[in-house]
Order: sequence, then C-alpha cells, then structure tokens
Amino acid sequence: MRTAFSIAALAASAAAWPMVMQADNNMKRASGDIPNTGVGHQNPVFDAKDQYVDVTDGGPNAFQSPGSGDLRGQCPGLNAAANHGFLPRNGKATAQQTADGLGAAYNMSPELAIFLATYAALISGDPATGTWSIGAGFPGTVPLLSNPTGIVGTHNRYEGDASIVRGDAYLNNGRVGVFQWHSWNNLWNLAGDENNLDYYKIHRQNAYTQQYSESNNPHYFSAPFSGAVTPAAHNFVIGFMSNHSAENPGGFLTREVLSSFFAVTGTGAGASGDNPGDFVQHRGQERIPLNWYRRPSSSQSTLADVALDLTQTIKDAPNAVKIGGNTGTVNSFVGLDIADVSGGAFNAADLLNGNNLLCFATQAAQAGDIDALKFLTAPLKSMFENALGSLGCPELLNYNGKPLAQFPGAQDLTSTLK
Repeated sequence: MRTAFSIAALAASAAAWPMVMQADNNMKRASGDIPNTGVGHQNPVFDAKDQYVDVTDGGPNAFQSPGSGDLRGQCPGLNAAANHGFLPRNGKATAQQTADGLGAAYNMSPELAIFLATYAALISGDPATGTWSIGAGFPGTVPLLSNPTGIVGTHNRYEGDASIVRGDAYLNNGRVGVFQWHSWNNLWNLAGDENNLDYYKIHRQNAYTQQYSESNNPHYFSAPFSGAVTPAAHNFVIGFMSNHSAENPGGFLTREVLSSFFAVTGTGAGASGDNPGDFVQHRGQERIPLNWYRRPSSSQSTLADVALDLTQTIKDAPNAVKIGGNTGTVNSFVGLDIADVSGGAFNAADLLNGNNLLCFATQAAQAGDIDALKFLTAPLKSMFENALGSLGCPELLNYNGKPLAQFPGAQDLTSTLK
C-alpha cells in the first residue's frame, strides 16, 4: 500500500531522520543554536571588507524608487535588489544578471541563482532569451512560443499559498501580492524581547502561515515545487536578510532590518491580528538597510543548502511542510501519494534522505513543464541542468500529474498582482 506524503508521521520516528550530507551532528541540534547562515555553515568568519554592502546615497548601489514601467513583485529580497541596482532596475533579468546581482547583494551561490532564474524564465518568462520578471509580465521575443507572465503569474507553480506575509490568491480574488497583516504581526512578535529572528522562529512562522491557509482557504494547495519553495522562501528571509558583525558572525535579524527589507514603517503600536495599528507597508519601496553586512563569501548559500535547511524546517515544525491540498472545503487537506506521482522514483519514507525532497520538487516541476524545456536555448538548458545536477538526484522517469486533479487549487494557476 502506498503512503501519502505526511511529514508529521515521519517525524514520529527517530529512524526517519537521516544524515544530510555530513551534517548529522548539526541536525541533532535545535535550530535556535544554528547560525543565521544555515545548517551547513556552522562557523562563519566575519570579514567586514568582504561583507559590507554599500547602499549609501552616491554609492554604487544607492536606493531608487521604481519608475513608471519598472516591474516589482511579491518577493521583498528581489524588489530590494532591483531598487538598489543589483538586478536591473526595470525588474527584468537574465540568468547571468541574476547570478551576478544576487551574488553581489546576498552572496547567493551562482548555481542556486541560475537555477531559480532559469526555472522562472522557463515557466513565466522568455525561454528564448532566458529573461524573467520579478513582477508582472512583459512582451516575449516570439509571442507564439511564450507569453511571459512574470512570477506574479506563477501561482502554485513557483510562488504559492502560505507565503510568509502575502495572502493566498484564492482569498484575495486572484491577487498574489496582498500584504497580510496578521502574518506580519505574528512575525514581528516572534522576534521577542531579544529583537532577533532565527531559523527556529521562522519555522514557527512557516507553521503558522501553513495552518492559517489550511484552516481558511478551501482551495489551499501545496504543489510539489511551490510546496518546497514556500518554506524555502521563509528560510531565505533568515539566510539572506540577516545582518552580520564581528560579535555576531552567524548573523542576526532585528525588526528594524526586517522592516527595511519589507518596506514597513511603524512601531507596532495598536497592531494585533488583522489590525495593522501604526504599521504602513510601502509597496515597491523595499530596501537594503544602511550599515548592512551580507553573509560571508566563504559561506555562500547553495542549492544543497536549500535542501539541508528544508530538512531542518521539517525537524522543527513537521506540519509546516506539506505536499497536497484542501479538496474544496477548509481543513480537508489530503496529502499527495509521492510514489504514485513520481512513478516510484520517490516515496514518503525516503523523501527526507539527502536531497530527495528538493529533488522530487524540482524534477516534478520540470516534468510538468517538459514542453517548455524545448524552448530554452542550449546554453540556458545546460545551465539549468548543471544546477539541478549539483543535487545528485535520482532520475524521475515517469511523472504522473493526474492525482493533482483532486485539488481545486491546482487549477488556480494564474494570478495578477493588483
């Protein structure tokens, strides 16, 4: 009998927690003890010259508000990178521009940036040129072959429900960029008296947003790829937005730094639940704060790190990572049968081994968009496959997408940011 994907059931057994790469000892630690550079970077060394990001007025990457026609979306880190010129300020980038820009701003590794950018170009951009948008759509070079929607048009294919602060599309008339105040207020409060967010706290936020979606959105859906991207995006807030210093080489994320990246002003006075109190969110004005030091170049975040940190998420908050969805009513979540979907290449019992969770997510997404792959140029296809190859994934030969039909949310694949 095949078993539907259930992290909570696996978490009940100590045998379900494997070594991930060489990090067995690290995985036994509470993530509150893990530095904000992640499970795979336990002992980062601070280097002020290497890590300082100059965003001062008159500097090489001064803040500029987006102009008319400049594209911005729901990801604060991407918006901030474009507002400071690390990504093209018009919001459209090639894979190489993405790798160069996100490396310079956040020390994201080239293979992780290229994978994310190439997949975005594949499903929502212009595969012929490898260009993608961090926001809304744009004209493609060959309209008959592609209709670039930007990442705002990738709901449940790239971005998904249970975002860290954005509301679910179904609950907001198809809009994917609605700032959800109860999520922000919860995140703000998690910083606590110590005024710091870490992986353990962000995993609690992940569990909170997932449970809210499951309990309030009858179309809540966590697809194989977006179901991994959403918790990974929660982790990115810690891994890429944290400030660093000689006293705290592992990083620290205060409310003030968080607010700058999310373009929120206010002290939280009167804020509770869906009431923003004195908070105001300034859409499109996300910025990297002054006196900010990125993660060190010796501890770049890689695609393998994404897999490693996802496994830690599951350890800390087993119910935060699910693949499946509600079936038309709230609290009706049904997990996907992983063995059925993957043609036996993966199953629930081994999905936590090594990089298997991320392997399944990326290969299922790739299989679902196999027709679009032929439009990638040979160099771009090679870059995409080389990045994925760094995970050492088992081959998924027989992808079966039919089980997705039971989820109404699987049909909600297009959204607009308004």
